Amino acid sequence: MLPSLPDQLLFYASYALQALVPFRVLIAIAMGATAYWLVPVTARRYALIAISLGIVLFGYQRPPLLPIIDGLVCALVYVAVCRGVSNRVIIPGLVLLYGLAHLAFGLITFTSVLSFTGLTTDYVLPTLGLTAAFTLLRLVHFAVDFGGRSSPVHREKSGAGPGATRPHPITFAAWCLFFPTFVHLPLIRYQAWAQQFEGLSASIHGLPLVGTGLPKRPTLSMLGKGVLRIGQGIVKGVLLGIVYVTLNFNAVLLSPAGHTLLELLGATLVSAITYYIGFSAYMDIGIGAASLFGITLPENFAPMLKMLRISRMRDFWRNWNITTTQWLNDYVYKPLGGWRKHPIRNTLLTMTVCGLWHSVSLFGAAWGMGLGLLLIVEHGYNKLRIKRDWPDVPPLVRASLVLGGVALVNLALTPYGYTAQTARLLYPLYWLHVAT
Repeated sequence: MLPSLPDQLLFYASYALQALVPFRVLIAIAMGATAYWLVPVTARRYALIAISLGIVLFGYQRPPLLPIIDGLVCALVYVAVCRGVSNRVIIPGLVLLYGLAHLAFGLITFTSVLSFTGLTTDYVLPTLGLTAAFTLLRLVHFAVDFGGRSSPVHREKSGAGPGATRPHPITFAAWCLFFPTFVHLPLIRYQAWAQQFEGLSASIHGLPLVGTGLPKRPTLSMLGKGVLRIGQGIVKGVLLGIVYVTLNFNAVLLSPAGHTLLELLGATLVSAITYYIGFSAYMDIGIGAASLFGITLPENFAPMLKMLRISRMRDFWRNWNITTTQWLNDYVYKPLGGWRKHPIRNTLLTMTVCGLWHSVSLFGAAWGMGLGLLLIVEHGYNKLRIKRDWPDVPPLVRASLVLGGVALVNLALTPYGYTAQTARLLYPLYWLHVAT
């Protein structure tokens, strides 16, 4: 007997929600937040580090070696920055280390090493790989903003005063290990983090807090905001499961031969929308969980209704994965020259870097270049349209083209399409293994 549609909907919604955030994670967050607000105010900053590690290890069930290695790398960068080591050493070192990490992920993915680790292919890339990716973003930002001429050592020598910009080690450690941003985005800049984190306890470096306006105990407003945001993410997870079972767009996209052009277009658009639902739901849960601990994380996605109204590629990137886009703009696009010098080259290189950040492979680079070409083509067409006084394309058509273009590039060369069978194809090491 076949299951009824309501039973199917319930099954897929439950499955999608478990894939988005296992119930043990929600329980761990609730227990951690309760313990956090019960500890003495003076110990709150230290408690946040311990609780974050507990949630990472027991809630998200990350291997203990992951936070250990991540903490060691962060500590090395912290010491290097505080000692005034040049960014010409730190930044290439981080990029090289990131490349070696992806080499290791590829090695684990398709060789017998996997059997010795006790891990599975579907576990390695979305867990270990994501943590490495987010750690790279944080540490590059930290090194650029605090290293070189901005380093504490340089500022002290230039007369800015001892410790004028020296990051506090506890604040830095909590920034690196805070569980919502450790396992996922959004990226919070160190300056914004330090301002909030150092106000969580009764004193900063032994000095009493006066007039900070920060509560010593949770308010209903803070807790309610966090719970509602987590609930919003859960609702999106359920919606994601319902979309999959009712529309089944993957069946259309993976077998296009027997479908009409209209069906293919509709499935492509639905595919792009489900990307948003899934990623933004992750952000909702992370931002909501941070609110339970008195931390406000930056927004990473525009609201769904705003995303649906976007009709230009440039506006899409200003509202999609916002903190990563800002990072690419500040640490790749602008240093290359921005829009003032060789903007087409800079756009293509920036998006290629974006692709390589997602996957250190030829497929990752091609994916980024494809997204960059979409931006370049749109910009070139708009310049030509204005020059020749052509009428603008209707917003609905533009929006469909944007969603369709992004979805088609994702379908062709998406770094997100990892499975146990296909992940190995994304790594040059695999092809070397085959050749030898």
